[in-house]
Amino acid sequence: MPGSPAASNWNGRRIEIGRLTHWQSFRNSVPWRLTADGILTGRGPVRVHPREHYRLKSVPRAWRKYGTLIRAAARRYRVPVELFLAIIVNESALDPRAFQTYRGYIDDRETPDRISVGLGAILISTARYMLKDESIDRAWLENPANNIRMIGLYLHRQYRLTGFDPPKVAAAYNAGGLYRQNGRKNRWKLRNYPLGHAVYIDLFVAVFDESMRYFARHPHRPRESFAALFARDSIVAACAQIPKARFSGPLAQAAVRQPVAYEIGSELVLASGRSGRAGRPGRGGQPEDFLSRLNRHQRARISLQSRISGMVPDDPAFRAAPAGRRAR
Repeated sequence: MPGSPAASNWNGRRIEIGRLTHWQSFRNSVPWRLTADGILTGRGPVRVHPREHYRLKSVPRAWRKYGTLIRAAARRYRVPVELFLAIIVNESALDPRAFQTYRGYIDDRETPDRISVGLGAILISTARYMLKDESIDRAWLENPANNIRMIGLYLHRQYRLTGFDPPKVAAAYNAGGLYRQNGRKNRWKLRNYPLGHAVYIDLFVAVFDESMRYFARHPHRPRESFAALFARDSIVAACAQIPKARFSGPLAQAAVRQPVAYEIGSELVLASGRSGRAGRPGRGGQPEDFLSRLNRHQRARISLQSRISGMVPDDPAFRAAPAGRRAR
C-alpha cells in the first residue's frame, strides 16, 4: 500500500511512483507497467477505436486552456498533471458546463448525488462532502478553477488506494473504489461502467499515454508529472544554464560532460541513451531493490549538486539563494 509518511510531499511520492515500472496485475487481470511512453500491457500498448482519436488530439488544447489551473492544483495536492488531463478530456471534452444526470434524478436540491457537473464530472454531493460545505451547487462546480481543485483533492485522497497507477485511478474515479469485475470483455478486471467492459479504463489510459508523450516533448513540463520522472537528469540541464565562468575548475567541467544516470525499474539508463543492468549487489551480496538503488542515486545527485553550486540543497541558505545560483 503506498502512502508512507515521506509521501506527503512530491519528492516522497515520486519514489513510490517508481514502483509502477514493475509488472503488476489486479486479481488475474492483464499485466501492465508504467513506461516512458505510458502504460504497457502484456498484450502491448492500449489501442482505442479510430473514432475516439479526437480525445487524443484534445490533450494539447486542454493544457493550453487549463494548464495554469492544473499546474496549481498539481502542486497543491502533489498529483501528476497527466491524470488531470485524462479526466478532463474523457469526462467533459473540455466543456466546463457539461453535466450528466443518472437514474433517480429529480433536481439538484433533492438528488445532488445523481448529477455530475463540470470538467471532472464531480457529483454535487461529493464536492459538498469533501469540502464540508452544503452551499456548493452546480454553478460553483461549473467554475473551472473549483472543478479542477476538486479533481486534485479527490485524487489526492485516493492516493493510498491507487498509488497514482493510471488504470487503478481510472477505476476508482469511475466506480468510487477498486472492485473486481470479472466480465469477459473486461481485461483489467476492475469495475468500470458500463459493466462487463473495459471501455472507460481503455480511454483513460489512451489519453494518459498521449499526455505523457505530449509532456515528453514540452519544453516547460511541470515538475509534478510522470514525464518529468522519465526525463533526462535535471542536474545536467541546470548545469548548462549556469554561466560558463562557474565551470573553470576541472571538476565542474567534467560534471557537465559526464553523462548522469537515472534509474527506472530494473535497468540503469544513461543520459546518452544507453542502458545496462542495474543489479548492483547490496549488503550480504543480495541485489538491491528499487527504492535502495533510487535512494543511493539521489544521494549522488545531491552530492554533485552541492559541489557545483557550492551550497547544500537542504540548507536554508540554498533555498534563499537567487534563482540564478540554484542547480535543480
